[in-house]
Amino acid sequence: MKPTIIYDDFAKLDLRIGEVAEASVVEGSEKLLKLTVNFGSEIGVRTIFAGIKKWYTPSSVKARKLVFITNLLPKKFKINGQEFESQGMLLAADGHDEAALYTFDKDPQPGTKIR
Repeated sequence: MKPTIIYDDFAKLDLRIGEVAEASVVEGSEKLLKLTVNFGSEIGVRTIFAGIKKWYTPSSVKARKLVFITNLLPKKFKINGQEFESQGMLLAADGHDEAALYTFDKDPQPGTKIR
């Protein structure tokens, strides 16, 4: 279990709905999918790398509306000498050797804030 935080710590996170416009396998990576995500007019389109390749294919996440953290500092990394930058983080439930993506009972618009 992680330490208890105050509400102000939680409030710093900018959690948003993003619609996956494109998804592809990252060659040379066992874990990553490259997602092109639409967050609506306020944030626009971002590239986000997610470690969900073991459980999801690009076609299974394309066009889905998912939950992302949009205000993390971009993270740069290299795979096989090629440099990448992730501009956010996908949120998923992390179970026993599985990941589960959050779903909605309604159809939120890209960019909708999670509160």
